[in-house]
Amino acid sequence: LGEVEDFPFINPPDPRLVRDGYKLLEELGAVTASGKLTQVGRRMARLPVDPRLARMVLAGSELGCLEEVLVITSALAIQDPRERPSDKQQQADQSHARFRHPRSDFMAWLNLWRYYEEQRQVLSQNQLRKLCKREFLSFMRMREWRDLHRQLLLAVKPLLQKIKNDVELD
Repeated sequence: LGEVEDFPFINPPDPRLVRDGYKLLEELGAVTASGKLTQVGRRMARLPVDPRLARMVLAGSELGCLEEVLVITSALAIQDPRERPSDKQQQADQSHARFRHPRSDFMAWLNLWRYYEEQRQVLSQNQLRKLCKREFLSFMRMREWRDLHRQLLLAVKPLLQKIKNDVELD
């Protein structure tokens, strides 16, 4: 597509925002100081999430915790599926309390994911929808979470093979 500055936008972005975007990408290792795309940047570009989240996925694969990072990344990319209706906040808090982890909100996401996946395996879609309603979880957001997780999983498979090949070449 060429340089961002030369792209014929109908409403061009503020140049400061473009500079900030490049600075972020440089901090993430996606581009060099001169703005050239790096290997990390190429891998990040293949993931259907914000660059920060894409970098988390790549780091998770490098550190051997990809499975967990995919769940957390996909959770961070969607609206929180836990519902807290104003007239039932205490009930919702009690229902969500079992997923909490004393040291990590990220572990709470993993707990919720594992619970939902267990239930999804044994319940019909209608039963799962009712369970979500009873437990103050948005069925549609849980589905969105699962769909994004699947997209990430499919997108990361070829990247893992490429990373493995690159490592073997070094």
